[in-house]
Amino acid sequence: MKNVKKLLIFLTISTFVFASWTRTDALGGNAGYWADDYANIKNFPASVNDHSVAYTNGMNFTTIFDHDGTTWGFEGGTGNDDVVNMYWGNGTMGASFGLSMSPETDAEEAVTAYDIGFGMPLAGGDFGFTYDDSGTIGINHRRAQSVWVWDNMLVNVGMTPEDTDAGTDSKTAFSVDCYTNRAYEGGTSGLFALGFHYGAVGEADATMNLVWTFAVESAMTDWATLRVGYNKSHDFGGGANNGGAVTMGLGFNYGSFSLDMALNTATTTKLFNDPVVYMTGRNSDALGAGWTISYNW
Repeated sequence: MKNVKKLLIFLTISTFVFASWTRTDALGGNAGYWADDYANIKNFPASVNDHSVAYTNGMNFTTIFDHDGTTWGFEGGTGNDDVVNMYWGNGTMGASFGLSMSPETDAEEAVTAYDIGFGMPLAGGDFGFTYDDSGTIGINHRRAQSVWVWDNMLVNVGMTPEDTDAGTDSKTAFSVDCYTNRAYEGGTSGLFALGFHYGAVGEADATMNLVWTFAVESAMTDWATLRVGYNKSHDFGGGANNGGAVTMGLGFNYGSFSLDMALNTATTTKLFNDPVVYMTGRNSDALGAGWTISYNW
């Protein structure tokens, strides 16, 4: 009976499958904590194999689909000079490739820029590698790892060399996050994470942040979900500490279609204090701060 109960809870929660950066931003901002979300594809290209979806946030359009056992994805891109942004997966491994080309003008030379990514299962978890023409390298690894009260570990490494021509400093970033996702009765899931984040830019003092993240995603009805995220950081490097920030969002399930909506947290404070104004449409401040529509098949 206990196992049957857990299965029913899982089936209830699985009907609320929402996916987008709009969703993960509302849940604390780190997409790596949510392995089921297509927001992971950038850092973990092999996760392209897990999705058949088309989505847009009003500024871009992406489609990912299976063709004869191979996964393909194409993205419009947000730059005016984008030529192609595509994904590939064979069921186990995945790759990404982006290319942009700007024409020569009287003031500037022609510029060609690219980025690549590769991902695969490795060491009992997910591995992702990214590289672009500026020399920026990203290495990401996520796996099940029991550490005290946490069940998973996420490691990210980023390195950008100094560019004297552009006048930019070298950058180094390293983070280790331990996190746990738990499902509860009533269609609710929760996240608790603790991470150590190191960052250095040129000769400036490095940041060494201890970051706490909490998030809850709960079904209000069979078609609407509320999301709340919170994170707080303390910089042991002597920099500015983050006193804590709350993010909120909504998810709407229309069968194959889903709508993820980010809420303006400054506005939601007014909403809770005076909900009648918003219920009657007499509000002057917008409640939404962004959205993504997805179609899954």
